Amino acid sequence: KADAAAQAKADAAAQAKAGPQTHIVEPSKGSANPGCETSNACYSPADITINVGDTVQWNNSDDMPHTMTSGILKEGGPDGVFDSGLKMKGDTYEFTFNDAGTYGYFCQVHPWMTGSVTVN
Repeated sequence: KADAAAQAKADAAAQAKAGPQTHIVEPSKGSANPGCETSNACYSPADITINVGDTVQWNNSDDMPHTMTSGILKEGGPDGVFDSGLKMKGDTYEFTFNDAGTYGYFCQVHPWMTGSVTVN
């Protein structure tokens, strides 16, 4: 696991030299039904590491509407950093992360759907 973390850090450093990047995340097909949370598979990828200045673009390719709302439900819910509002099939939402940190997010419609963005 330490090797994977070192590789992720090296990859992030290489990407930082290339300038801001856009990273794609999608709700997994069928994630509107409970069960995807047992294997952390409600979003693809569920956890992503990016660099300051990078953008995450969430593409809703699922048949159901979803939100991408920052915060952790068990820790008080939405924290106000970002909120896509309701996105229907085919809709996208982008957010540029300008501050380092770890940002949890969830779907307000299907609260078992969670993910995180780690910003280096």
